[in-house]
Amino acid sequence: MAEAGVPITNTLFPPPPGYYKAFTPAALERLAELEGGKVADNGDAAPGDDVEISESAAAPAEPGELEALETSLKPPRADWVLEDGRWMLFGQMYTAKPHIATAREIGLPALVSDPVSTGGDAERAALPALLQSFLHTLVALLDVLTGTARIPGELELTGRASEGDQYIQHLSNLAATMMVSANQLRGVQAEATLVMLMEKQLAERRDQTTKLRAKCREVAATIERLKKEAAGLTGADEADPVEVEVAVETEAEPAEEAEDADDLIEVDA
Repeated sequence: MAEAGVPITNTLFPPPPGYYKAFTPAALERLAELEGGKVADNGDAAPGDDVEISESAAAPAEPGELEALETSLKPPRADWVLEDGRWMLFGQMYTAKPHIATAREIGLPALVSDPVSTGGDAERAALPALLQSFLHTLVALLDVLTGTARIPGELELTGRASEGDQYIQHLSNLAATMMVSANQLRGVQAEATLVMLMEKQLAERRDQTTKLRAKCREVAATIERLKKEAAGLTGADEADPVEVEVAVETEAEPAEEAEDADDLIEVDA
């Protein structure tokens, strides 16, 4: 419940329930006293520190005081919840096993055979028929509303305020039955949603795997091309020194011929 004087519309988040106000140091100490426990005088002491224990006797309990403190301060018994099948929390009733009410349980007429089935087959078959009946009733209601007016007092004799009351009531029953049948399909919807998500994730992983393999092939081709280019450059570097040596030998031969010619000239002289 909201705190008094604090409108919910003026807050970013709704105020918390007032149950937390029951967990006061005095209430917790009183509960421990009534249960026969020993309460520390210094509640702010760190764990492991030596704390003085109050040896004073607890005050006598008033009628129903212990039960009230246990109800408001202690957590619910899990075994009792499972045994009873329901439990209260913050003023609301909850069940240990969630149950979706059927159309008959909420007082609706039996417009469909059985709204509870395995796999939702009956619900899926009932929804189109309910929709068709809803549209047919709506057309009948429009036909009545646009028809000739009745004689004053004629409808009052039949116990109806207007001629379209029966159609409006039938539309309400059809809409409620459709909602109940749709609620019965929650389990089927959750299963189908899970299957769809798993298929989507599988398709995304396959797409990522295909892209990764294509990228790997591209990288492998690039590495192979770089290896070939490196091998070609290495072969060219090894061939260049041979050509230089041949060129040096070719250039040295005219010099030797010139020296021989000079020697011949000196001999003739």
